[in-house]
Amino acid sequence: MGRYRPKRTQKGKLDHKKAVKVKRRKKDLDQIQDEIKIVEKKGLKLPFDPDLPGLGQFYCVPCARYFINEATKRNHEKTKDHKKQIKKVKEKQYTQKEAEEAAGMGTSNTRTEKKEVVDMIL
Repeated sequence: MGRYRPKRTQKGKLDHKKAVKVKRRKKDLDQIQDEIKIVEKKGLKLPFDPDLPGLGQFYCVPCARYFINEATKRNHEKTKDHKKQIKKVKEKQYTQKEAEEAAGMGTSNTRTEKKEVVDMIL
């Protein structure tokens, strides 16, 4: 008698990995920063939503999370994760130009530097 085959798990299935990764997707930092700007201008007025915890009335803007009641929200505001998120949100927001330059898609200064060197020699 040989060894029995181990049971299969979701370990190697790529479609399962993607589904789990996307299932609990959070908002990105730039989306949260944009939302904070809107809240500062207009104020935070939340509509009642029966699908959200606490009918959607207890919302932490920097963390983009809903809570069941005000006490839970206050406890969350004392946590380390909330304080870290506030520090991240206070950082300067990246622009599209900065993102393109970091990816190597932006303008390069090497050509202008070469032209200046050639102009100096002539």
